[in-house]
Amino acid sequence: TTAPTRDSVDALSLATLFTMLDQLDEELEKMEGWLEDKAAAVKPLTDDCRDIEEENRQLEQQWKSYETLGSELKRLLSGLEVPKHLERVLSNPGSILSYDPSGSIDVERSEDGVELIHEAGQALKAAMDRVTQEGGMHLSAVSDRVKGLATMARMFCSALAQIVVTVMEQLAADVSNSEQGKVSKSDLHTVVAKKIRDTQRRYQSSLLSYIKLIEVLALLKPSILPAIRDAYSELVAEVIMNKKRMKGYFSTLPGKTSKMMESVTNDLKEYSAVTLRSDKTAEVGPATMKPVNMQDIQSALSEMLPVIAREAYFTAALFGLSSRHADGREKKRNFESAKRSVDHSSQYFRYYMSRICGIASDADAEGKKVSGDPMLSLVASIHLNEAMDGYIDRQKKGGDHSLSLAYVRATILDLRKKVDRQWAAWVDDQIKWIKSNPGVPPNGKRAGIFTSFARFPCYLDHVMTCCKSGRTQEYTPKLAKIKVVSYYLQKMAGALFSSLQQCAERETTDKQYAANVMRMENSYFFTQSVKQRGPEMTTLFAKQITAASSICKQSTDAYLGWMIKREFKALHSLFSNISRIRRDVGDADVPIHVPRATFVKTLQKESNRDVMKEKIGIIYARMEKHLSEAGGLLPVAWKALVKVLYEWFGRWEKLSTQCYKFGLEPSAVDVVRIAKAAGGSATRAAREKGPSNTVNIKNNSGRDRGRVGAEC
Repeated sequence: TTAPTRDSVDALSLATLFTMLDQLDEELEKMEGWLEDKAAAVKPLTDDCRDIEEENRQLEQQWKSYETLGSELKRLLSGLEVPKHLERVLSNPGSILSYDPSGSIDVERSEDGVELIHEAGQALKAAMDRVTQEGGMHLSAVSDRVKGLATMARMFCSALAQIVVTVMEQLAADVSNSEQGKVSKSDLHTVVAKKIRDTQRRYQSSLLSYIKLIEVLALLKPSILPAIRDAYSELVAEVIMNKKRMKGYFSTLPGKTSKMMESVTNDLKEYSAVTLRSDKTAEVGPATMKPVNMQDIQSALSEMLPVIAREAYFTAALFGLSSRHADGREKKRNFESAKRSVDHSSQYFRYYMSRICGIASDADAEGKKVSGDPMLSLVASIHLNEAMDGYIDRQKKGGDHSLSLAYVRATILDLRKKVDRQWAAWVDDQIKWIKSNPGVPPNGKRAGIFTSFARFPCYLDHVMTCCKSGRTQEYTPKLAKIKVVSYYLQKMAGALFSSLQQCAERETTDKQYAANVMRMENSYFFTQSVKQRGPEMTTLFAKQITAASSICKQSTDAYLGWMIKREFKALHSLFSNISRIRRDVGDADVPIHVPRATFVKTLQKESNRDVMKEKIGIIYARMEKHLSEAGGLLPVAWKALVKVLYEWFGRWEKLSTQCYKFGLEPSAVDVVRIAKAAGGSATRAAREKGPSNTVNIKNNSGRDRGRVGAEC
């Protein structure tokens, strides 16, 4: 075969193909160039189109946002709308109430209007609360609408408050002017009290129909409630429990103590002295033991305190001051608010109550001034303390009930503080007098029963007489359980012993026997005089009686020892010396140091029967001189002395037998018989004169083993 030539068909076709491809490449290059030129020319248009598309997308999103905002705003604003018929009520709440021809509000016919006002107020509160719950205050439309609602609420509350006060005044006038509420001078105190209670009940019942208006004010504007509460308390003070009604009630009490009060209080120095040797514990006259008139206080507490409790209950309920869900601080604030209101409402009750409790006062507007009566104040304190037991919330009900009881307790406590303060001031004055040591001689000799000690039991009798005034015979006041009363009575008793100690320790007082005599005599007198006044007084002064017993025992032992040492000086010196020698050398060697002849000679001279009778008689005469008859201590002290004589002579008899084999004559038993004989005649004389109030000391086997400490 031959190789293909350049001019062959295939070669030509191939060449043509290459030529065509080259032409196509050139055309493509030209096309690309053209496209690039066109793209450069169209680029501004495409950029504009892209920007337009992006703006359209943003506008679409904004439209959607505005649509959402519009629907939300519509929802918020629709929640802030008050129905048209209620909006008219809010703009003029007085227009929907009914009025009588005189222009006064018709209370009964206006009840439907009150319901509508209440509904409108709740709708307004709900609209204002919705903003707080759902937000939106940053929106101008919502903010403007809320401001409009606030303005509407302010105007509505002002008008509503005026309506409430007007209704209160109108109802108070209607109730007080009714025939059932008028108080006449011929009415008894029970009738007056019933009229006051009925008037209060009718007035409060009428106000209950309008309590919803106050609830609306509490919802929308709580700050306006104090002004309305003050207006209410002023109306109660001037209409329901005004001065005329309270004065009429207290002036009709049986004792008439609000008009004219005779003081029964005396200073301690004005009471009669008490003796332990007389049939009567005190020789008292009518001027010093007048009982207080407690019937007025009892009647006022039983009849008027329920009125005060009801007023406190209604005030708390009317103005919502007893929420069960409030915290401690809020409850305290609410109670203080209620207390201020009810205090003002019951100001005249508290004024006249203070008068009949004997509380001193400054001159009032009429120039009248009440002088204090501390004894009446003391007994009033006891009655107030008993009255408080009826106003304790034992069932723990809480709410308005607990608040009203707490207020009554606060009122009673306020009165108790005043009466206790007045009586305590009187006690302090008496303590100053006690500590002045009236009637006590400078040397203390034959001081007897101090004037203050002698009059104190009579004062206790007066206290018990006044406390039992108007009570049953079985009644006994529990003074020991009343802290203030027990404290100040014990304080007076403590002042007595402070005065006794001061007199016994001062420099001018005779220290040989006078100090001990005044201690034992007055402490014994205090113990016996208090015990004679029954177990209540014994319980009340238990600490003082214990202290007095200790003082009496110590001073009696010292006094009796001094008496025996003084009269049996030689015997006491002899046996004291023998006892000391016996301890040092023993029984057998005692005669060496104290010869038997000396011992026997001394006994024969100082201890024979005649000398013994004489000396014991002298001791009795001296003791009779030292001890006062009013104290009643002589028989008891003599029995104690007989016992000490037996102990001393028994000890000396034992020493004589052991050391010298020598028996005493007279013996210890004989000495006791001589001493009893010496005191026997005086004892019989005392029995013929009158029964003694002293307590006998028992003996064992014919020998007196008691101690005066047991008596004390």
